[in-house]
Amino acid sequence: MTEFIESFATQQLLPPWTARGALTWGFAVRLSRCRIRDYLARYFNGGYPDEAPFYYAPLPGPQFGLLSVAYFPNVASGNLQTASRLGPGETSWDHLTHTEAYLSFPVLRYALSKDNLVTDPVLVWVEPFVFSDNDSVVFSSREIWGSDMYLASMVRELGLPAHQLHFDMGMIGIKNFSPRSMSELLAVLHIRTGGDSPASLAEILKANPDLDAFVKILGGSGAFAGKKPEGVDPSPYAGGVELNNLKQFRDCYDMGAAIYRSIVASKATHTEVDNIVVFDPSHVEIAFMWSDSIAELLTQLFDAEQPTDTGPPPEHFAAAQRTRRLRAKYPNGVPPPPDTFRLPLPTVPNDMDWDMNRVVLKAEFGFSFSSNVHFEVLSTIHTYGLTAA
Repeated sequence: MTEFIESFATQQLLPPWTARGALTWGFAVRLSRCRIRDYLARYFNGGYPDEAPFYYAPLPGPQFGLLSVAYFPNVASGNLQTASRLGPGETSWDHLTHTEAYLSFPVLRYALSKDNLVTDPVLVWVEPFVFSDNDSVVFSSREIWGSDMYLASMVRELGLPAHQLHFDMGMIGIKNFSPRSMSELLAVLHIRTGGDSPASLAEILKANPDLDAFVKILGGSGAFAGKKPEGVDPSPYAGGVELNNLKQFRDCYDMGAAIYRSIVASKATHTEVDNIVVFDPSHVEIAFMWSDSIAELLTQLFDAEQPTDTGPPPEHFAAAQRTRRLRAKYPNGVPPPPDTFRLPLPTVPNDMDWDMNRVVLKAEFGFSFSSNVHFEVLSTIHTYGLTAA
């Protein structure tokens, strides 16, 4: 991977980095095999103009993705050229706090010969989307190692019972595309847990055997390394800790083309894993708000052709009504911001526009844990165009 040269104007979170005391919540949601296959064909298996020496394919059996929220209270760069250069300690520039929300799912990466023979399957994860509430993290992820990360506003309710989660996320987007559309802070995702599972993990898997292989994969991934929950058997696949993503820079004159594409491998290692809790999936709420800005994402990943429920989650009905009143009062739909040049980020979820219908996802398995996380970029495993005729 090309070395990133930072300066005083671009002090970013350079990998590798370590997060201490991280909190992670994960929810297994069912996905469509054809949608996963289409995603892999579009991002990994196509010719750009050459093909990678790999072939990515969905796993056998039922398909699941892991929708996760991770809170990192203390993240620091371990890059020897930059770490703590401007001062030691947790108050120096290379220590920060941020929250992530992302979807990932496991796939099989085969070695692909010149004769199109596939061998040596290895399980890797791919990450169709990831959001962060820290712009330095977003810049580092997009420009340095190529993650398709977006900046979002995130609100995590504090003071809940231990390990429980109420998480709301919004981003600047357009509700309905039209010549007079305005960008605004739209609610995107709502997650709430409703209590720990009264059943053991073995009982959960017995009641939902489709989950068995996916939970084994989780046991072999970096998430539970060193402390698997009781009842998690070894993964049936080699690998399981590597994340592959397509790093690309689009051509500003032709957005259908890219001036650079590569596949970058990275991994996150969890240590000191503790406080593992399994949630009651029947009491987990997951809802994506439907807007034109993310409708394509919801269709391509979750097979949602339209909203599946009317309005926002019930606890955000009042916020949606408030938005309607503001739209009725102001000709342009929203009041002018206090600062003409900066839209204020919300401090409460009511500051987001919740006046939309939603796509409800069913959580079939949910858990949380605490850990220390070490993230590193392993290598660029293929650069497109170098071998093209």
